[in-house]
Amino acid sequence: MKPIIRCSIVKLICQPILLLTAAAASEPPAASWTSAGSATAIESQLQEIADELASLAHPRLMTGVGPIGYRSQAHATANQAEWIEIELKKATTIDAVIIVPALYHTPDSTLEADGFPADFRIVAADDHQHETVLASFTAADGLLPRKAPLLIDCPSTVASRVRLEATRLTPRSWDGQYCLQLAEVLVFSGEQNVALNQSVTCSSTDDNPEGARDTLFVVDGFVPYLIDAQEGKRSIAFLTHLRDTEPCSITIDLGQSHQLDGLRLHAADVSDNVPQSHANNFGIPRHLKIDGATTADFAKPILVADYRIESSLATGPAITLSIPPTNCRFVRLTSLAPSLSGNSGRPFFGFAEIECLVEGRNVAVGAAVSTSLPIETLSRPDRLQAITDGNNYYGTILPVRSWLSQLARRHDLETEQPLLRIALADAYQRQSEMIQRLTWLSLLLVAAVVAVIAVERAIRQRAIFKTREQIAADLHDELGANLHALALYGDLATDNIDRSEKLSVLIGQMRDLAKRCGKAAKACVNLLESEGLYDGLVADLNRESARLLADLDHTLTIEGHDHLTSLAPKNQIGIALFYRECLTNIIRHSGATRVETELLATDRELVLSVLDNGCGLGRQPVTGRGNQTPTSLARRARLLGGSVVAADRVGGGTRVTLRTRTQPRWPHL
Repeated sequence: MKPIIRCSIVKLICQPILLLTAAAASEPPAASWTSAGSATAIESQLQEIADELASLAHPRLMTGVGPIGYRSQAHATANQAEWIEIELKKATTIDAVIIVPALYHTPDSTLEADGFPADFRIVAADDHQHETVLASFTAADGLLPRKAPLLIDCPSTVASRVRLEATRLTPRSWDGQYCLQLAEVLVFSGEQNVALNQSVTCSSTDDNPEGARDTLFVVDGFVPYLIDAQEGKRSIAFLTHLRDTEPCSITIDLGQSHQLDGLRLHAADVSDNVPQSHANNFGIPRHLKIDGATTADFAKPILVADYRIESSLATGPAITLSIPPTNCRFVRLTSLAPSLSGNSGRPFFGFAEIECLVEGRNVAVGAAVSTSLPIETLSRPDRLQAITDGNNYYGTILPVRSWLSQLARRHDLETEQPLLRIALADAYQRQSEMIQRLTWLSLLLVAAVVAVIAVERAIRQRAIFKTREQIAADLHDELGANLHALALYGDLATDNIDRSEKLSVLIGQMRDLAKRCGKAAKACVNLLESEGLYDGLVADLNRESARLLADLDHTLTIEGHDHLTSLAPKNQIGIALFYRECLTNIIRHSGATRVETELLATDRELVLSVLDNGCGLGRQPVTGRGNQTPTSLARRARLLGGSVVAADRVGGGTRVTLRTRTQPRWPHL
């Protein structure tokens, strides 16, 4: 089959399939989250999120009574300006701001931010009134809904004031009025919250008769969460009943002197029961004096803090105290008015943990702990060292910045996770649709291949039939000429029947001519019969050489038998005819006594070389223009789609070399 015909057939059959494939490839992109990639990539992202969530703190809620935070006046519309500003003790380099939302329970028992601003920005100002916008947000940033803190990392900025400016408010839960409401604003310099207990001004406040909302509560260090880390071991708090209300103390030996600038007192964990049986400041004395010293005898004590619980709104499960920088090795906490049990009224004393802070870092982990109470009076003396083990009932006690940052990160991941699940489901759906399309395309391609094979087979059979007809016509002409010659010889023999010598010669010539007719007829049968046609090229070459070179010394060498089977039948016939033409030329024109034939077939090319020791090409008709190849051989090579070179050999004789392909030029057609 000609390559052009094959290409046309394939194009005609496969063009609709190619159009369908192009349509599938050019389908519009899916939703924005499907840009995460393939289903495998999304699954990998979901696994990474699950692994990271397993390492982040949980937003466990504080229970009991405590301060809520700050709330502005209420408005009937959202587009209202409200602001709150924190005056730092001095100009400080800050690098992060964390905003903790005020929370409320939704009707379906979940938590959401209440009164968190929709549009706002964070501004830092220095002593020279130079302002820097640290961050700016709108409703399009998708901060809501949320129950977690908002972490705002910012470049290191020198600030003496930090202000939150809201320009669009959200409604509070209970009456739908718009206001600005926050539980806590923390401003960090490294690990230290420099906004703790600082002065606060605001655009407006909500008169709250219960007193749970005030500008002071937005910087008091109390947040609506308990530290529930995913690391460390659980630890049971130290707690003991007292015989009386006489002062008693706990002393911590830091091992070396430190410049302390803060303390954090953790109340004894009261359990996970709902409701709880004790307040969230369980065990912390109502009046606590804290001294520091460089010697164990406290010969020169330094008063670090004098803490009094004056109301339930001034305390919580973790009390952070900002103290003047104090150089000390020993810290003594003295209970002047112990906590009283709500049921029995008995005094008791204890802590889950006492942190001694240097720029927000706890230097008391693992420090030795002693008490003024007699050991035999302690309820659980083995728990005394738990005060400095760095753990609470839920695990490791994290630095405030790290803890709230983990809660913010958890919120981001838990917000992203369902979107990725939706994207994964969409990716699976698209994969299913693509598989269905590919299935149909595969069926169409199979049908197209079958059609191409059928058409090619029909054309090939037609070509073989034409080849048979051509061969039959050629041999018919040869046989016709020979038989006509036999008839003439018969007439001559009749005319010379009385002349024995002449008759004997004519009969001999008739015999030779009859032999030639028999050989031609036999060759014709071998080429035209189906068995002979598909016996293969090797059989044809052996038959031709044995028939034509019977009287000459000849050799036939064939290499690469396996590659000859890839030749089309018509090409095998054509090569056999080419070879016969070569041998016929040698017999008729060369006068050679020896012929050598070499056939080499590879997976791409077939090379047929015929050598003789005859007189050369001088007497044969050639193609002209300096080319010595006989015209008949050039025509046969052209029909095979190959090339032929014929040249005289050094020392006498001729070499004819035919080169043609063993594989079609378009192997897939």
